[in-house]
Amino acid sequence: MQTKSVVVPIVIFLIFWLYLFQYTLHKSYDTDFDSNELNVLEEQARLLQKLLTKEKQELERMKLMLSSFKSANKNDAVRKVEHVDRTWHQPIPVLVFACNRPNAVKNHLEKLLKLRQSKERFPIIVSQDCDDDGVRKVVEQYGSDVEYIKHVSGQKAKIEIPSNHRMYTTYYYIARHYKLALEYIFEKRGFSSVIITEDDLDVAPDFLEFFSSTRYLLDKDPQLWCVSAWNDNGKISNINSKAAAKLYRSDFFSGLGWMMARKTWDELGSIWPSGFWDDWMRDPLRRKNRQCIRPEVSRTGMTVDGKDGASKGQFFGKHLAKIVVNRNYVNFTNLDLDYLLQANYDSAFENEVFVKSQLMGIDETIRFLKNPTNRKIAIRVEYNGNIDYIHKADKLKIMHDFKAGVPRTAYKGVVTCFKNGIWVYLAPDRKVITGYNTSWEVPSNIAE
Repeated sequence: MQTKSVVVPIVIFLIFWLYLFQYTLHKSYDTDFDSNELNVLEEQARLLQKLLTKEKQELERMKLMLSSFKSANKNDAVRKVEHVDRTWHQPIPVLVFACNRPNAVKNHLEKLLKLRQSKERFPIIVSQDCDDDGVRKVVEQYGSDVEYIKHVSGQKAKIEIPSNHRMYTTYYYIARHYKLALEYIFEKRGFSSVIITEDDLDVAPDFLEFFSSTRYLLDKDPQLWCVSAWNDNGKISNINSKAAAKLYRSDFFSGLGWMMARKTWDELGSIWPSGFWDDWMRDPLRRKNRQCIRPEVSRTGMTVDGKDGASKGQFFGKHLAKIVVNRNYVNFTNLDLDYLLQANYDSAFENEVFVKSQLMGIDETIRFLKNPTNRKIAIRVEYNGNIDYIHKADKLKIMHDFKAGVPRTAYKGVVTCFKNGIWVYLAPDRKVITGYNTSWEVPSNIAE
């Protein structure tokens, strides 16, 4: 504004002088000038020309300054975007649950320690509730690099188990162990977050990077309550292994390497269940229509030790052991993950699944996937009930079961997979299905 206020009077002044000069020249045709008057006019013309040249140079200088100022502001804005630091700088403990498998604990700790660059940012805490002394001895070999906490075992604590659930005793021990360990993390140690793992899990090279870069989302979006490293449909035939940076929102709580914030524990800790804690969290009364973040390519996998876990190898050979673990490090810190916030995510999701995709029947889809004529399209297959979902999931070779009516990995009922270079969305027919139905189960006559 100052530049404009200076230039305008100068321009007016110059226009006046030009007008006067032109007028004087015209008068010269009608009036005789003596030599002195002519010399004066010539001198005035030279001065005017000099002044015009100087003002032109000043205007060019001001234009250059203005251009430089705009460019600097633009570059500053770009730098601010490029240098937004989404890394969570508060410590995030890695809580490892252990019982009676010393070798599994050792293998798991070796992998974690290989990834960890700072024990202050990622303190590793092994929590044990069983009385296998081999686990303690293994952990103590790592000295101050790993913390060890021991709880009174479920057997010695003589916890109460319903008589009709005696065959599920282990699940009651596990739920109690989780409560004790999480109380230690949040109430005794005062951490603001926790990454929960188990000793039978493999971990990806970017396991810690994945969690530290997504932690801010749990505070920024009230509809997010966890981040999971696991993709239940993460077999090689169901994923795009080249899309290791791709992340999703999911209504399904999968666990198996996951993170939550203290606010979630503050909500759930006082009402923690005595058994089956994971299914309890999946219940709509606890989930409250909240989601987890999950990856296209899993950041955890199941080791052979998982075959001997509490579930006695359920799903192990058919599903768990076949989950692919990402091996290409993704620097999530350099990525803008705000697309995962619900305000940004839902419109893009709606467009991809229900607008841009091509609707096909399941048999037509299977034929197309065997010999795709156009790999640029995405396919939508719709289901109208739980049996229809199971039938179509089986044809796509993805997991067909439900927890609290939610299919594994689903968001708004949609399960995404990548088959032979084609994105496939198994989606609800929204004329028939308007939400999750907790009564949906896999009938006993259909094999898992």
